[in-house]
Amino acid sequence: MSFTKNLKTYFLFHPVNTILIGLNLLMLIVTYLFGGFTTAVLLKLGAIFPPYIIDNQEYHRLILAMFLHGSIIHFLMNNFVLYQLGAYLERLIGSINYLILYLVSGLISSIVITYFGEVMSITIGASGAIYGVMAGLLMLTFIRTHWFSDHQIRNIRQLMILNVIFTFIVPNISILGHLGGLVAGLLLILLLSPKRPDYRNKLTKEKYINVLNEQNR
Repeated sequence: MSFTKNLKTYFLFHPVNTILIGLNLLMLIVTYLFGGFTTAVLLKLGAIFPPYIIDNQEYHRLILAMFLHGSIIHFLMNNFVLYQLGAYLERLIGSINYLILYLVSGLISSIVITYFGEVMSITIGASGAIYGVMAGLLMLTFIRTHWFSDHQIRNIRQLMILNVIFTFIVPNISILGHLGGLVAGLLLILLLSPKRPDYRNKLTKEKYINVLNEQNR
């Protein structure tokens, strides 16, 4: 399949996740255009800095910081996980529910960092929202066990354990941000999980893919 065809197919099944990754990429480009990954640039573009939020009421930072990254490696790591796990969760719970879980998990993570973290710290990244995604998948393995194979359940749970360990042993990680997103994801999925996996448009999507295949023969 061509890149364009792959992109169309991915967007068809994961429209919200595609847009989220696109926004992360857009903010990466903007960061470069403003001068790169410096503290001044990141603050200008919306990084979390508690005094600006609490004292100056710059509440937009609670959302904007979710789409900023501190380096190419930071961007690639977060978006690789988002590309894989975010897509998986969006297929299971549907695009609207997925969008709510992602944004609210990220927002709660930002609030926890702002009001309970280091006062003079500067924080950016999608990790809080991504931990919400991972936590949502983890909770589904307990409340919707029949959706998964034993192998999938084991992999998801092991991944969550490894990432929690990663949070505590790697320097320059926002522990509160990760844990805030994690707790948010665990709770939100209880409200947002459908009774069945979201396959309502499966046939329509399969027909669309068949048309794409015919066009590219």
